[in-house]
Amino acid sequence: MSMRSLPAGPASSTIAGSIALLLLAGTALAQPALNEQQYVTRVLESGLEARVAEQEARLGRAEAVGVGLWPNPSLEWERQKTSSGTRKGESQDVLRASIPLVLSGRLGLEAKAAEQHARAAEARHEWARAGLRHEATRAFAAVLAARERRSILEESLAQLGRLAEAIATRERAGEAAGYDRLRIELEAATVRDALRGAELDTRQAEAQALRLLGPEVTVLPPFEGSLLVERPQPEGALLLARLEERRGDLRALALEAHGAEAARRAAGRGWIPEPTVQAGAQFLDVGLPGAGVGYVVGVELPLPFFEHRQGDAARARARQGLSEARLAALLHEARSRLAVALEAVFGRRERLARHRTEVLERAEELRRIAATAYRGGGAELLVLVDAERAAREARLTTVELAVSLLEAETDLLLLAGAYDSATPRSATP
Repeated sequence: MSMRSLPAGPASSTIAGSIALLLLAGTALAQPALNEQQYVTRVLESGLEARVAEQEARLGRAEAVGVGLWPNPSLEWERQKTSSGTRKGESQDVLRASIPLVLSGRLGLEAKAAEQHARAAEARHEWARAGLRHEATRAFAAVLAARERRSILEESLAQLGRLAEAIATRERAGEAAGYDRLRIELEAATVRDALRGAELDTRQAEAQALRLLGPEVTVLPPFEGSLLVERPQPEGALLLARLEERRGDLRALALEAHGAEAARRAAGRGWIPEPTVQAGAQFLDVGLPGAGVGYVVGVELPLPFFEHRQGDAARARARQGLSEARLAALLHEARSRLAVALEAVFGRRERLARHRTEVLERAEELRRIAATAYRGGGAELLVLVDAERAAREARLTTVELAVSLLEAETDLLLLAGAYDSATPRSATP
């Protein structure tokens, strides 16, 4: 029995596309669901931004390698031979070793400066990872929020569909006017349009979350979690305390200032001469009768009358002043923004709590009352439409307020330095 291949054309292309979509869907379903902590961990492990930050830190560490070591000694051989004079073929060989002596102590200071700059690179690496953790947390929340909005709209649209069927039945029986049907169709069209926007927002949020996972991940794993989970309330005094020690960008500036100060002190030792000691052997008329051996001893002492690293000292002093000025400005900005962020978190948390009790609970109760009244014959069908719209808008507002609160909390944790040197399981100060 022979097998015939599918004919090429639109039908085969559609089938191939369907198979590809099914395979991708099966791959997505096969992946384990990720919570917020697991997703952030994967972003920090496999994301391209994390790799860039790691390589920048490695470069900072590499620049400190070899700084502060003594200069290498040198070995020199020299041969001198005459073609005329008292003795034809007279020659002299000199083998000399030179050892620089850095007695000023600048090498230790230069090593300290390089160490401070390497630690500053590590601090900047931590700050970069903190920013990436902040971005990943918000991307995860954006996906959950978009999917929650879509779910709310889909549920409301299904409810309106059931109401439309009831109106159509009553209209055929002559118990409802055309206005009722048009009113529900308008409501359903409005929700359907909002649903199309929610689906677009969901795809954009998922694409952003997938991008952070790096090029190796082609299908976004399923997410699990809720935006309405209560998070621990931060304490303002605890966040303000030791702010300069926690935030990587502030620590980097402080370390750069210390490194520049050490470099300035090292440059200040430029007026101390660094001699070079030379010692060796002298061989006369090697291979000829009367050959002799002598020794060579010498000292080279530079005299730093004119240039004694004034430029290095001035540049180090300027770098120190710039780092200290940047640190002061950034610290002032951080404290100001932290106070604003703390107030925003408390305000948004209170608003969300009030919305739940004063709006959402009443809207849900209104929908239940309307359904009960309609079943008992004491309410029109359009009352159910109005109640459904109120409940839907209250639920959508709850999602928006929850996202707004989470964004304010992540901003607060980033500004407070709680994400620096913290694992995803312990991102609170």
